[in-house]
Amino acid sequence: MWYFYSPSIIYGEDSIDFLENITGEKCFIVTDKIIEKLGYLKILTDKLEKFGKIYEIFKEVIPDPREEGVLIAREQCISYAPDLIIALGGGSVIDTAKTVWVLYEFPDLTLDDVHSFNNKLYDIGKRSKFIAIPTTSGTGSETTNAAIISRLENDIWKKFIYTHKGLTPTYAIVDPLFPLGMPPKLTADTGFDALSHAIEAMVSNWRNEFSYAIGLKSIELVFKYLPLVYKDGENKEARDFLHQAATMAGLAFSNSQLHIGHGMGHSWGAIFNTAHGRAVGIVLPYVTQFLLNNPDEGDNTVEIYAKMAKQLGWAKWDEDEKKAAFLVIEKIKELQKKVDFPTKLKDLGISREDLEKNLDSLISCCFEDATVVMSPRSMTDEYFRKLFDYAFEGKEVDF
Repeated sequence: MWYFYSPSIIYGEDSIDFLENITGEKCFIVTDKIIEKLGYLKILTDKLEKFGKIYEIFKEVIPDPREEGVLIAREQCISYAPDLIIALGGGSVIDTAKTVWVLYEFPDLTLDDVHSFNNKLYDIGKRSKFIAIPTTSGTGSETTNAAIISRLENDIWKKFIYTHKGLTPTYAIVDPLFPLGMPPKLTADTGFDALSHAIEAMVSNWRNEFSYAIGLKSIELVFKYLPLVYKDGENKEARDFLHQAATMAGLAFSNSQLHIGHGMGHSWGAIFNTAHGRAVGIVLPYVTQFLLNNPDEGDNTVEIYAKMAKQLGWAKWDEDEKKAAFLVIEKIKELQKKVDFPTKLKDLGISREDLEKNLDSLISCCFEDATVVMSPRSMTDEYFRKLFDYAFEGKEVDF
C-alpha cells in the first residue's frame, strides 16, 4: 500500500483570485517584512478586502525561522481565532505558518508532538483551512507535509524537520505574479533548491512512480526555464513555468523524501549560515556522483538516472547505462555555469581552517537529519567527511 498527498493546487496567472471561492472570511496572514516592503502583502490584502474577507497579520517571520517566533505567532493566531490561515512568502514563511496551523488546531500540543506517528494530526482542518501562496520558486513548501524550524542546541541553530501528512496545506495558490521581483541570485538559489528536490526524490528509498513522473517534468522545466528567468526576470512565461516546476518538485519529494544532499545542505546552513538553495545546489553533483559509485549491486540508482537522462534527451536510448547516468552530473554542472552558480563550497568564502574546525559538528548534524536515512547508499562518518572535503575543493568523487 502506498499513498500520495497533495493540496488542491491552483496555478497560473491570476490564480490569486481563487481566494474568492474559498469559504471563510476571517484570515490570519503569516508573512515577513520583505514581502510587505515589496508590495506583495498589499496585493493580498486588497484581494481579501475585495472579496469581503477580514484579516490580521503576523509579519515577523525571519529566514530559518526559530521555535520562539513560531510560538509567538501561535499565540496571536489563537487569540484571533481565524477561519483561514494564509502564508504569503518563501519556505520560511510557509513552514512557520504550517506549525502555527497545527498548534492552533491542537492548542494542547507542542512542536515536539508534531511527528509522523501522531495520528491525531490527521484530523487537522476542523477549525481552519490553510492556504499557502509561495513568492519564490524553490522550496515547494506549499505542497509538502513538512516544516523546518530551528532550535538552539549546543550553541548551534539546528534545523529540525517536523513532518506529518496532516501538515499538507489545504490549498496551494501558485501565481507567477509573486516571484516576478526575485533578483537573479535568489532566482538561481531557489531554482537549484527545486532541482535538488526533484533529482534526490528520484532515487530516495521511498521513491515511487507518481513522484518519479512529476519529478521528471520538474527537472525538464527547471533546465529549460531557469536560464531564461536568470537572464530576464521579467519573462512572465518563464516565471510561470519555473514556479510550476518548484511546486512539482515539492510534490515529488514530499511523497518520496530527500536524502544526503539535503542532510548536508541543512547542516552546512546551520553552521555557516548559507542560503539553503545555494548549499544543496553546490553539493548536488557531488552526492549524485557518490550515489552512482555505490558498489552494492542491488542498488538501481544508475538504472534510474540513466532512464531519466534518456527520457530528457540527454542520452541516446541505446547509450550504455552508466555513461548515460553520469551525464546527469555533467548537465547539473552545465546549468550551474549558465546561471553563475558556485560549484564548490570553497566559493562561499569559507576557509579550510573553518571547515576543519567545524567538520565534526557538520557530520553530527548530518546524522541527526531525518533525510539521511532515505539515502540509497548507507552513510558513514568517513563518507560524510570525504564528501564535505571533495565538495569544498571541487574534486571528482572517486569513492
